[in-house]
This record gives sequence, C-alpha cells and structure tokens, in this order.
Amino acid sequence: MQNKKLVLGSLVALIVLFIGLASFYKSNEVKENEKKVLSKSDLLIREHSIKFGENKKNISVVEFVDPECESCAMFHPILRKLYKEYHEDIQLVVKYIPNHLNSKFAIRILEASREQNKYEEVLSIIFEKQPLWAQHNNEKPELLWEFLSTIPDLDMNKLKEDSKNPKIDKIMEIDSSDARELEVRGTPTIFVNGKRLAVLSQKDLFDLVEAEIYK
Repeated sequence: MQNKKLVLGSLVALIVLFIGLASFYKSNEVKENEKKVLSKSDLLIREHSIKFGENKKNISVVEFVDPECESCAMFHPILRKLYKEYHEDIQLVVKYIPNHLNSKFAIRILEASREQNKYEEVLSIIFEKQPLWAQHNNEKPELLWEFLSTIPDLDMNKLKEDSKNPKIDKIMEIDSSDARELEVRGTPTIFVNGKRLAVLSQKDLFDLVEAEIYK
C-alpha cells in the first residue's frame, strides 16, 4: 500500500513538473514570437494599408483577412464591436491574404471602394452575402455587383473601373509577402501592438486590447 502511494505521488509530481515545464516553454515561445514580430513591425502597417480609428492611445489592431474566408466573416462583427467601443483609442488596420479562388476578385472591389469612401459598407456586404457568392463548389463572385448596387450613393460603373487598377495587385502582393515574413498563413490573424491573438474569441481580443489601453 505504501509503495502504491509513493508511485502515485511520484506520478502526480511528474505530471505537475511536466505541465510546469510545458507552460514555461510555451511562455518563452510566445515571447520570442513577439520579439520577432516587433523587429518587423514595419510589415504590419504599410502606407497603402487602410486604417480606421483616432488612435489616441497608439494601439494598432492589425487583421490579416481574406474576404472569402468563412472565419473572417464570422469574426467581422466582433471587430466591428471592438471598433465601435474603442475607435478613439485604437487604429484598426486591414491587410490581405488571398487564399481562396475568388479572394482577389473581392479584394479588388474592396480596394476600389476606397475611392468612394465606401470601404466599410462594401466589406459588410461582402461578408454578409458570402454564403451566396462564395458557396463551395458553386462560387458566383459576379453576384457581388448585384449585392453592392444596394449601397446608397455607390457609383457601380466607377467601382468596376477602379477595381481594374493594377496598383491593387501590387497591394495584395506586398501584403502576402509581409504575411510570409511574419509567419502568418491563415485568416483571420490579428496582432495588437505586435502581440498575436492566440485564441479567436471576443473575450481574448478585448482582453488583449484593454490590456494595452490600461497598462
């Protein structure tokens, strides 16, 4: 009986030690990744990147997004809520990773909408209607023109013409290169002042942003 207790005690001690070591190494890994990102912080925010917010607290929230990504569409309302609550304190920055078949088509429309100051409205429609135009194995990206025509004061002819601007392809090329340098592969991936959001949840995002605001 005594031997069993000793064995059990040793096992518990080993488990606790293992958990402790795993936590220590994980913490170190996170810190090292943060250092790497901060050393390349110029890649997070480019001159061409679209930005929102007054940024009074000098806090950047950078999202790598793909307009055809289902997770991006699902997470979009959370980012909108964050921006609504903290738009005075933060700067929200959008960068692209066109990972899907029609991602570039949608990004060209998004970037073209900047010429008419309709980016937010266009992005919201793109995500809202994503199940219709980006259905797997039945993609119909041309439907976006119909959906976007419902936005008040959006000149559709100008939007179509502006979407052909070759500078948009260059933006996508630069953003994709930045993503590779920062070891970002999937979307959405979010950085708050260089700190990568580990869990895609509203609580974790708000906690990370608020930690920067109130530190």
